[in-house]
Amino acid sequence: MRIVLATLIALAMAVPAMAINVEWHGDFNHRFSYSDQADLSTRTSKDSEKYLGSGSLGGVPFVAAGSKVSVPDTKKEKNDSDFFGEIKYRMHMVVSDDEKKVKGVVGFEFGSSKFGSKDQGANFGGDQNVFELRWAYTDIEVPFDPASRLSIGLQPVGYNYMLWSDNAGGVKWKRAEGNWAYSLGWFRNDWNGGKDAGGDKKSAYDDAYAADLTYVFDNGNSLNAFIVYMDQGQEPIGYTDLTTGTFTSLGTIQDEEIWIGLSGKGKWNNLSGMFTGIYLTGEVTSDALDESLDRKAYLFHGQLDYAMGKNTFTLGGLYASGDDDPFDGDAENFDVIDISTSILGSVIIFDNYADDNSFSQAPYVFDQGYKLIYVGAARKLNAKTKVWAKYFWHNTAEDELLGDDEIGHEFVVGASYTIMKGLTADINAGYLVAGDAWEAMNAEGDGDDVFRTDARLRLKF
Repeated sequence: MRIVLATLIALAMAVPAMAINVEWHGDFNHRFSYSDQADLSTRTSKDSEKYLGSGSLGGVPFVAAGSKVSVPDTKKEKNDSDFFGEIKYRMHMVVSDDEKKVKGVVGFEFGSSKFGSKDQGANFGGDQNVFELRWAYTDIEVPFDPASRLSIGLQPVGYNYMLWSDNAGGVKWKRAEGNWAYSLGWFRNDWNGGKDAGGDKKSAYDDAYAADLTYVFDNGNSLNAFIVYMDQGQEPIGYTDLTTGTFTSLGTIQDEEIWIGLSGKGKWNNLSGMFTGIYLTGEVTSDALDESLDRKAYLFHGQLDYAMGKNTFTLGGLYASGDDDPFDGDAENFDVIDISTSILGSVIIFDNYADDNSFSQAPYVFDQGYKLIYVGAARKLNAKTKVWAKYFWHNTAEDELLGDDEIGHEFVVGASYTIMKGLTADINAGYLVAGDAWEAMNAEGDGDDVFRTDARLRLKF
């Protein structure tokens, strides 16, 4: 509180006129995608959804979640192949004083808008308003402590890439001195103004409190410990009958989650690596069902890269725990807040060049978790051109819902070319050899292999 008061007093004092620096930055991203099963290029497993059980009741498969769950048909039909083009334009402005003691940031996005979509503003005429406010915050050097900064507003939260890496409205204090850096943050979601605020409505607020501690070694390697507590307020819950697609409401739940994690990254001669380990605890309570579930879940991700001349070889793995029994009083499936899985490099299953159009954004499928092993090789042909290939073995951590855990074997190839400074062209292609779990998503258990290719032309400045 003393830091906050000192900041407000300093801002209220009259100051001499100061020089202002203004910077514009942009990410103009044109994306294209083709798949022989284009109906699978939609979100099936979402990081924004609350999955709290799945399995079979009386021989009928179901998924418990906050809203209706739609499982795509993995059987290829005659007219399933299709392609799309879209834009995602992101821009942000940074205004700062000469000494960088204070800066204001505003960022926004137009997109993702598919060519021909009237609702997304990319049809003939293009006169629809498709606008997303991403950033609107002020970053201040704390008076009397130059090592500290305070960020207020809608901002990138900047926590672990496998837990929470998007934006949120709140306040974050950061301090860095010597080898140490640490932060404290408070963020809020689902607050309703006017007559809907205060009183009993407080039980619907989502409040998140976060802290992290980073140590950077003299050689540049680092370790980061973090904890995030989220009281997610009252949220709807129900179950979807996967045979008929019927959604039945079960009222609301109150979800209290605590993530405790450790991550690191480093480089040793030609070898570099990174890892993340997270344990999730907490409790889910349901007034309607008069019961509670204890959260006991975890995630681990690790990756090693070895550089040999112009070649780089990659080995990685991911494990996110799943729930094998929805009726045992425990929620053992891992849950994230808001992330992108494009770091993995999958084309068929996870986010890639045309993100927002993948089978899964979260590192799990419903409440069944995930197991993933991947290897890859990349070669830099020259200063402007790189090619690569990757292999992924996709599995769910549990097989309670689909009767098997193997999603399939994915093979990916790709190339990237720098046309000029800031302008790149990229293309990749993936082929999934369907496993039994993938085939089980078809009503007759006869799902097919999938081919997909994504491309982009991207200008960044």
